Amino acid sequence: MNSLNKLEALLRPGTAEGARQMTVTRDIDEVLAEMEKRSNARESGKVPADHQFEAVRRFWDSQSIQSFRDAYQLSWGLCVPHRQGGPCILEDRSRFQCVLDGVGAWKSRPIAFRRCFQGLVKSYFTYDGIDGTAPAVGRQNWKQLRDYLNENTRLISDKHANPDWVATAFGNSQVFRENPCDPYVDILLRGDTSAIDHLCKHLGIGRASWFLRELVLAQVNGATKLGNAQFQALIPRLLTLLADNEVLRDRGLILVLDRYAKVPGGHLHPDLRDSSVLWWGNPWLPSNEMRWGGVTEESRSMVADWLKLEFIETFFTKLAEDGTADPRRMEFWKRYVKSIDHIQFALGSSARCSRERDFVVLRKKMAGLICELDASGTNNAFIMTMGTLVAVEFSAMGNALYGYDARTELPFNTTEPLTLGSRSQNSLKQKDKAILWQSHQDGIHGWDAWEPMFDATLHQHFGISPDAQKPRVVRVAKQPESVARPPVEPDLRATPQAFQDAADLTRPYTRARLTKVAKERGFQVDDKVAVGGSLWVRTAADDLYVTQLLTKWGFHHKPGKGWWK
Repeated sequence: MNSLNKLEALLRPGTAEGARQMTVTRDIDEVLAEMEKRSNARESGKVPADHQFEAVRRFWDSQSIQSFRDAYQLSWGLCVPHRQGGPCILEDRSRFQCVLDGVGAWKSRPIAFRRCFQGLVKSYFTYDGIDGTAPAVGRQNWKQLRDYLNENTRLISDKHANPDWVATAFGNSQVFRENPCDPYVDILLRGDTSAIDHLCKHLGIGRASWFLRELVLAQVNGATKLGNAQFQALIPRLLTLLADNEVLRDRGLILVLDRYAKVPGGHLHPDLRDSSVLWWGNPWLPSNEMRWGGVTEESRSMVADWLKLEFIETFFTKLAEDGTADPRRMEFWKRYVKSIDHIQFALGSSARCSRERDFVVLRKKMAGLICELDASGTNNAFIMTMGTLVAVEFSAMGNALYGYDARTELPFNTTEPLTLGSRSQNSLKQKDKAILWQSHQDGIHGWDAWEPMFDATLHQHFGISPDAQKPRVVRVAKQPESVARPPVEPDLRATPQAFQDAADLTRPYTRARLTKVAKERGFQVDDKVAVGGSLWVRTAADDLYVTQLLTKWGFHHKPGKGWWK
């Protein structure tokens, strides 16, 4: 083989390979697309914190911007204090304006200007110009920064490639205006957070930003403006939002409670009740007055009634003797929720010390209402204050209801261990000192059942009636004439005397008025003031009108003797 043939043999494989048809592939297109995507998504060099501080420190003394580097670093560092504990640029009027002027010098060069613009955006979302604790000059400068961003967004785009955050800023320019959160409320209430996630990613909005905090309140505000059904459906979501945001929790809960109190019917909402009590405590305890001070009285009463209902149900079920539920007493007292001013629980050792989850949660809700009951087993007591009556029910079925006069010193002290023995000290069962003692027994005193007998007694002697019910005449079983019938409830229809009584209760005390009432009601006035004694009104405490009037006039009742002052 000569040299020429040898060369031909060597070249033949390469020639054959070059003649083969090339395979079509789009892999390179995907690579190019990914490179372009990364290029558009790149951040324009976030300035490290130490560089920001150094730039601010230099500028604070010189108040001079000599280069693009100065403008760029300062735009990112508007919130950085120039020294530990000192103010930042946003809290200094002249220095802040100097930075805006320095950044504005680059408006004709979009690529350079938008790098500074991105730093200004970061400072805008970082500084809390909404919080009232920020200095007045800081809030003023922050608003000016917001306006500056809104007016100059159009200058950050050029004719060539633009980072993705530029498109995000253009498409969401409302964040640089008043009420920046409003456009996102509807989609957030529908549970769609994608728009906010995208916004935070591309504009560098941190988790601690005021914007995310205000989004929560904006959602609560938006929900309260919806119809009743829509609003109620959103309550679980709103409570979840507030649970994760302690800063806005109080403001948000006020809005939710006040709105729910306007929903017709006012049905119990367990989640709203539990969240309110968990965050603010018991609504009727004086120690929680400040926490509950922001809501309307209607809202506060609504939650208080819900909590009382829960306590009543719990006492006659969970705290009942041996866990044996007592539905009749439970249903009876649930009707009097709005009449109950205060509740206390005397818990025996079992309920006080149990580590069962239900008891642990229950005791937490009852914080401030629990008294110690020195009794064995599952004995517990339920102490209710209703106007002038302090009523005590016991967990064990078969116990009578004990009632004591709230206007006098009670025969027991709830701050010390309570007992149940009729002759023991600090006992809840002191029949000789009770003004009411009634058995939960059917078929006695002419009544078919004990419930209407209790209703009549509470109304006639203490002016207490079931919630949302007008006093009614209760039908009784027929009895022989020799058997005393229970008193029929009085007719409370408006009469001239009723109007006169109501008017008297509004008038201040005078000796002449007392004499007039005594003559009309047929009781004696014994005046010993002239000889260094007291003024006595010789009448019992069984007339509700006289009791209310004399109490208002400053008289005190002494059993067996009358009223004195």
